[in-house]
Amino acid sequence: MEFGLLCCYAAAKQRRGDGGGSPPATRKKKKPNNKSSGKSIIEDDFEIKKSGFEVLQSPSPSEELPYQPLPLPKPPAGFVLDDQGRVLMASNKRIATIVDSTNNFPLECVIRRVFRNSRGDECMLLCPVDMPVQILKSVNVEGWSAVSDEEVEAILPTAAYTLAKIHMHLVYSGFCYTARGGFCYTEDDIIEFHTDNGQDVDGLPTEGVEIACFHLDGSHYMIYTPSDPLLFVAVKDENGALQIADDELLDDPAIISAIDEETEFNALVEEEAALLESLLGKR
Repeated sequence: MEFGLLCCYAAAKQRRGDGGGSPPATRKKKKPNNKSSGKSIIEDDFEIKKSGFEVLQSPSPSEELPYQPLPLPKPPAGFVLDDQGRVLMASNKRIATIVDSTNNFPLECVIRRVFRNSRGDECMLLCPVDMPVQILKSVNVEGWSAVSDEEVEAILPTAAYTLAKIHMHLVYSGFCYTARGGFCYTEDDIIEFHTDNGQDVDGLPTEGVEIACFHLDGSHYMIYTPSDPLLFVAVKDENGALQIADDELLDDPAIISAIDEETEFNALVEEEAALLESLLGKR
């Protein structure tokens, strides 16, 4: 599993100096699918479990089966729930900071999972507090391409002003640029990134949400955030500081298990949102 690539992908490329543009990405509006915007990074590999229901054949009156709800997935770190899903405890210590060794910029993250790897090291699954953002450049009427590191540095002031106009703040954070603030969007703002032959674009996620666009020196740019959560695996070193896990550690069964737990929880949240939307639509 190339989780390191999934964690940082193109957003990190603009911060870590990988450089170079990507092939044009075809802008394709996503059709409404009654799903919430938050998804798991490995949702395609996960079979969604429905909360509290099992698909069974109708039993005869003489052999009615008792109701057996599926077990609730493990909640994020800092929360304790009872068997019915009610919150018994919520910790206020759920923030951790990781530092990018290439520029010493910090990145504040929410702690999603706390666990130990197979070697006994304390590990965390982290998600940035602020919204990860990346800038793309229009290459034709319907295509977008990643911007080189040199060009990003030149256009950052204009990008920051574009975000400021919609009450958002560009943060020079570690590992990726982030934006602080909120914005509203619809299904029409969700974009699928594909090449002309339908293949995924190297260095870009499969989906993103358009935040804002701007023009500069005759070129058209788009600021977007990936649809899927940006997750990092961090390990505590001997001094207690958090370090991004090396790629060779990402196949550790304990790390894979933590990712699976996060995936299962995200799938439940998405299922609940779809169910609530369906119930409200019937009123």
